[in-house]
Amino acid sequence: MRTGKLSKLLNIAFCLALASPLFGSAMGLLPKSEGQAAWESLQGRVLKTLGGSCEPVNKPSGRVAAEPMAGEMRSELPVNKVVAAKLHTMDRVTLVLGREKKQGRPQDAGGLLALTPPVTGTYVLGSVSRAWIDVVDQEQNRFAAAKPYQWVDFCGRRMKAGVFDLRAGARYWIQVSASPDPALDLFVAGPLN
Repeated sequence: MRTGKLSKLLNIAFCLALASPLFGSAMGLLPKSEGQAAWESLQGRVLKTLGGSCEPVNKPSGRVAAEPMAGEMRSELPVNKVVAAKLHTMDRVTLVLGREKKQGRPQDAGGLLALTPPVTGTYVLGSVSRAWIDVVDQEQNRFAAAKPYQWVDFCGRRMKAGVFDLRAGARYWIQVSASPDPALDLFVAGPLN
């Protein structure tokens, strides 16, 4: 009789997994997406590059100002440090390449941050924001290919994380748009390989 109840419970759980992918993933009944698996394999190394504890993730110590256009860039986004980036209203921002996907409202915020990786490798860009974030490869004048962005739980915060393969010494623009907030916390961690 217990075997029959267990079998019924498993059938119900499987039906729920098919009906709700979130439930299925939480129960371990559905395969993970490629992006989720990539993030889980890198998560420990990301934390290590950021200092080994959640304190910098939860309380960024650095501040940077995003620029409204590429020609005005004065400073580099640091690697392996969580920073709070101050943004501009979108009506002042001129993006390097047009937004790849998400359009915003005029009162939303955005800006450009420069990044020059010191070493070729795999980097994770993480942000605590609903903003649209593109990485633009300046040399090749195109969007850097990312393994899909994922919403992840990291150090007790809900973050958006993207995995990128970047070249040493190449100039990249972190292009932020459609941010509902005038500032956002973000990091670039790596290389992780």
